[in-house]
Amino acid sequence: MHTNIKNLPEGTYWTSYGYSDSKVWREVKRTSKTVTLEPVRVKPDPEWKNKMQADIGGFCAHVSNQEEQTWLFDLILDDFQTVIRETKRGWRSKNGDEFLTDRAHYFHDYNF
Repeated sequence: MHTNIKNLPEGTYWTSYGYSDSKVWREVKRTSKTVTLEPVRVKPDPEWKNKMQADIGGFCAHVSNQEEQTWLFDLILDDFQTVIRETKRGWRSKNGDEFLTDRAHYFHDYNF
C-alpha cells in the first residue's frame, strides 16, 4: 500500500480526490455494491514542515517541494461515515469524489 502517513495502523485504506487535495479513509464495512468508510485525521509532520521550500510568488508563496509531504497519523473519526459505490467510472461518493483503494495518501495543496 502506498502511503505518506507515518504510524498508520493496519487496515484497508482509501484515498479520496476532490479538486487538488486528497484525504484518507479507513474501510469499515464492505458489501457487494458498497463500501463504508471512516475519515482518518492527520497532523503535519514537523520533519517535513522544516524542509518545506516556500518561494515568493502565487497568492503569498509557492511551495516547490509539496509532492514530498509527509503526515503523522492522529486518529480515526468513527463518529462520521460515508458510503461509496462502484460506478462505471470507478468508486464514487454521492457528491462525485473519486476514491482509490490500497492507497493512504494525504495531500494538501499549498499552492492553491
